[in-house]
Amino acid sequence: MRQTPSSSTRLRFPALIVFQAFIIAAFFTASMAVHAQESAPKNDQPPAQTTTTSLDEELEKLRKRLVQLSAEVERMRAEIARLDKYRQIDYTRDQITKEEDRIRVSQKELVDLSAREAPLRKRLDEIETQQQPDRIERSLAGVGSTRPEEVRDSVSRQLSIEKRQIQAQLDTIQASRTRNQSFLTHAEESIARLKRRLTELSNDRTR
Repeated sequence: MRQTPSSSTRLRFPALIVFQAFIIAAFFTASMAVHAQESAPKNDQPPAQTTTTSLDEELEKLRKRLVQLSAEVERMRAEIARLDKYRQIDYTRDQITKEEDRIRVSQKELVDLSAREAPLRKRLDEIETQQQPDRIERSLAGVGSTRPEEVRDSVSRQLSIEKRQIQAQLDTIQASRTRNQSFLTHAEESIARLKRRLTELSNDRTR
């Protein structure tokens, strides 16, 4: 398993940028010095041999320093690019973890919805059976009343009200299930994309 840089390494990222800026500034200063030396006006009288030799030595030192600074800048740029790649890998992994956590929560909600739905459907089936006229008649057998039709109508209305309430709860559960299933589909597609991105980043890192 490839190891990503520690948090202390990632914290060096801003410092590296500052150091790079310092290197570039030094590079620029040295370049200006070389340019000033090379473009300085020549006197009518030729300089002494020792002065010419000293100037050539200084110019050579400056050129070597410029080469060193250029190499250091390139090295720092490569290091910054490498750390940025690690940062992208860490971010992508975090996104995958978040999506997986959301999927687990959504799956649990689907299980809870099914647990709530089962007794409601069972009761709905019972009500539909109890609403049959012959079942209402049997349920009222032995109940003395001077107005049996009103009693039957009252029982039927109560069953209808309960049935509507249960159906409303079932509709709400179904809507929640549809939302969760849609979310699961999108989350799984998102994870697949993130994993492809992670593979690409990991492959680039090893090159």
